[in-house]
Formats: sequence, C-alpha cells, structure tokens
Amino acid sequence: MLGISTALRSEILDNGREIIAAILDLGLNRVELEYRIDEAMLKQILPFWKKEEIFVTSVHNFMPSPDGIPRQKAVPDYLSLSSMDEEERKYALKYSRRTIEWAEELGASAVVLHLGKIPVEDDPMAQLKKFYDKKKIPTPGVKAYIAEQKGIRAQKGVPHVQAALRSLDLLAREAERRKVFLGLECRYNLYDFPNMEEFQTLFKEFSGGPLRYWHDIGHATAQQNLGLIQAEDLLKNFGSLLVGVHLHGCRGYEDHEAPGGGDEDYPVLQKYLQPQTLRILEVHHRATRQELLRGIEFLKEQGIS
Repeated sequence: MLGISTALRSEILDNGREIIAAILDLGLNRVELEYRIDEAMLKQILPFWKKEEIFVTSVHNFMPSPDGIPRQKAVPDYLSLSSMDEEERKYALKYSRRTIEWAEELGASAVVLHLGKIPVEDDPMAQLKKFYDKKKIPTPGVKAYIAEQKGIRAQKGVPHVQAALRSLDLLAREAERRKVFLGLECRYNLYDFPNMEEFQTLFKEFSGGPLRYWHDIGHATAQQNLGLIQAEDLLKNFGSLLVGVHLHGCRGYEDHEAPGGGDEDYPVLQKYLQPQTLRILEVHHRATRQELLRGIEFLKEQGIS
C-alpha cells in the first residue's frame, strides 16, 4: 500500500496536526515521519497514531530533529555518520539511535538513513546542471569531465568508508535488537555518500543483517539525467535488498514533484518491487492537491501502489 512522507508540508508548516490533516485529506493514512519533525510536532502527531488514524511505516533519520538545531538546518546531513570528525559522528550516532528507538515504538519497519556528504570546496553539480540545460551531457567533452570528477570523488570517499562502517556496526546491532531495517538511501549529489561502489562495500560487510537498500526514484533519475549513473544499475545491484522506495516526479534535475509527468521509469522500478516493499510518496509542498491526486492514480495504473 502507498504511504506518504510528512515532507508534504513540513517545509512550510510547523504544526504536526496540520501536516497530518493534509495527508488524510489525500485519502492516505500510511505515513513516513521525517527529519523536519521536531519533538513538539511529534507530540502533536502522536494522538493520530494512538487512535490508529495513521500508521507509521517508516521513519527518516533524524527524527525527531536533533536537540537545539533549528528545523530549517536539521537536514539528514547536518550530522554525518561517515564524518572524519569523531565528535560529529558521535552526535550523529546518538540521534540515529534515538530515531531507531522511535521506529520501534511506532511500529515502523524501517529507518531511512543518509550517511553524509564528503566535504569539497568545488562541487561540480552546478556545472553539471549548466551542461544539462545546454544539452551537453552526452557530448565527449562533458563525458570526459564527468569521468574525471567521478575519479576525484572516488578517491575522496575512501576514508569515509571506514567511518561509515564503524557507525553502521553500532546501528545495525541496535536495529537488529529492535527488529527494524536500516534503509540506505541512494542520493542526489555526486559528493553525497555512498556512491555505487561504496554501497557494495557496505552491503557486503553487513550481509545477513538488517542493512537494506532504499531506492529514491527521483534522485536516481536526476543522477541519470546528469550523466552520473544509469538509474537501473542501482536496482540491478541492490534490488534483492530493496526495503523501500521514495516516489516523486523528476524533470531533468528538479525532483520531489508529483509522480506522472517526469522522466522517471516506473516500469523498470515495478520489476523490483515485492509485496512487502514500502512505497512512500516523497513530494514537497510545490505539488498541488490535484497534482497529487492525479499522481496517486497514476501510480495505481502503473502497478506501483
């Protein structure tokens, strides 16, 4: 069944009751609680859960937002689980464990994890978007530029793998004890962590444990459009570990729109879905109610929900 993320309204509302009301107005009652939900908003949402007006299927780290951090800054990468700064990684672990505890309490089956970003002074994403706008992504010169940037990115990622492994060792044990899956999400930016090869290393290390793959169709589509990956390669490599998907529309490199009018390939995704795979709409407030209702119907027609 189809669920929806509180990201639907959490960018523009700080009232948990109003966010849930907007979700219920769409005819949905399966919810992913995400990182913009702070403790005050969570308290406003809990009565809906206690009355079984909503069911929490997944929780997106960090939830609730870390103490003392303004909601506008409390993105999942504010604290990095792959950071080389041990103090930062310690706090990332603290709040990740709290998220896992809440997932167990709420009956969610998965926690969606970001593992952080690799610090870089000259991020090539803005340049890639310019190349895309000028329709230059397929040209030999830009392909060579992308290959060079991916090589630099691969080298910079090496020390972060060990930091991520240390973090996941603790979190995997916590998740296994609480009977919750950890869904590592595919990301949007080149310098987000992990990339394809790093995913392979992490999954190999924790084979047989609670570590799973979370596919974000919008992120994968944007990376494909920018020449960084082939979106289906993620599913080919990690589809057997697929625990959940974020569903949203992506046109070019603009994502988190209502599904149905973008570049994303739903027939390919449908091949990898299992009955138990969590399916979560992760749209932002830019999508109107009518666009969302059409998107929900579109996903039904595609056999996704």
